[in-house]
Amino acid sequence: MTAERLGVPGIERDLPEFRSSEPDLEEGYGWAVQRALSWVRDDAAIVPSYWAGLTDRPMFYSRDVAHQALGAHLLGLDRENQAMLRHFAESATPARRWYPLWAFHFDGRPAEIDFHSDDDFVREIPAPFELVEKCLEQYRWTGDERYRTDPVLTGFYRAVTTDFVALHDVLGTGVAGEAGTGDIFAGSPTYNEGSAAPGLQVAGDGIASQWAAVSAIRDVLPGSPLAEHAAAEADRLARHFADAWWVEELGRYATGLSSAGPVTAFGYEPSWFPAVKGLAESGPRASAHLDFVSRQLEIAPPPNIEAFTYLPEAYLRYGRDDEALRWIRHLIASRAAYPEVSYTLVAHLLTGLTGLDVAADGTVTTRSHLTGGWVEVAGIPVRDALVSVRHDGGDAATLRVTGPRPVRWIAEVGGGRVEQVVHPGTEAHAAV
Repeated sequence: MTAERLGVPGIERDLPEFRSSEPDLEEGYGWAVQRALSWVRDDAAIVPSYWAGLTDRPMFYSRDVAHQALGAHLLGLDRENQAMLRHFAESATPARRWYPLWAFHFDGRPAEIDFHSDDDFVREIPAPFELVEKCLEQYRWTGDERYRTDPVLTGFYRAVTTDFVALHDVLGTGVAGEAGTGDIFAGSPTYNEGSAAPGLQVAGDGIASQWAAVSAIRDVLPGSPLAEHAAAEADRLARHFADAWWVEELGRYATGLSSAGPVTAFGYEPSWFPAVKGLAESGPRASAHLDFVSRQLEIAPPPNIEAFTYLPEAYLRYGRDDEALRWIRHLIASRAAYPEVSYTLVAHLLTGLTGLDVAADGTVTTRSHLTGGWVEVAGIPVRDALVSVRHDGGDAATLRVTGPRPVRWIAEVGGGRVEQVVHPGTEAHAAV
């Protein structure tokens, strides 16, 4: 399958391939690719973009773009990612207290349904932090230096992780939040716009996204004054979360904090984002917290399909592969038109199940999350190379590189790590 056959202009190379011992996953991947590419906008008069939001709103939303960006990269939509991410960064101003706008029309105009004035617009604490994190994630995958040098973007990174935090430090803990009024036009501390966990002022998805943003700056912009600040903040936030958010009598993390103390009701995104981002340190506490999330998902599943798109990431990160696979299959079975479903499925299948990731220095890591069968992906764009990976259970892996340079590969197999350099045009193996 090629992008050209699907009618997407400007993409000439073949799309990534996905094969597996599980036929339903292959079928789901084919559906997700076709559906995702159907949302790409190809009008030369607009911001290079793809649909990212409700299907009755021809717009792109910050929360959705942040979550769709990796899948979009895998499908060759780097031009669209860069244009949209920069557009959001450019919209963050002192008058808006360094919040980026929530949504834009494809021609670049603010979406009137979500923006009335500079002090009356939809804004949610996790979004600016996620935009910072995802810009730098795009650097890791593409090597596009604009993500490290464009003054609009670097100024946005600095403002969000310094001035924005200071302006929204409602509890005096150095964690951004909001007043907790429940009015998204006045500012929400969380992505959860429902009534779950009322009273939040600082939310789990807020602190997790703030930590992920400074961690990304530390890793991708080393040696800069901002990176030094970010490294210290990443350490401080991790300690604060471990010390102040664990509720011993409940055996799990709080959903958030208010001036009255911890808020512990299950809150959907605030409850699982610390796992999505990896803020919860691996070990008994993270396991207990994910057990809680799993129980609550059975009792009160999310009312919106968008919320489910995060669950595979939360479980994959902590090696709970069967639960992750369950939610991947749930998304596939939904055949939901909501664009975030197809874009995140592309990422869950190509990179989630294979554990494929790219470090700031270009090192590729892999780990099978389909240990009961085999999974193979080919033609994955990693900077100026194409990478192919095959896992046979959890004990054997193969990596092939096509491109101009060698790739350092760290394979996690059989509970251990195998490191080697893979040269262009060659295939390397790792096994226990």
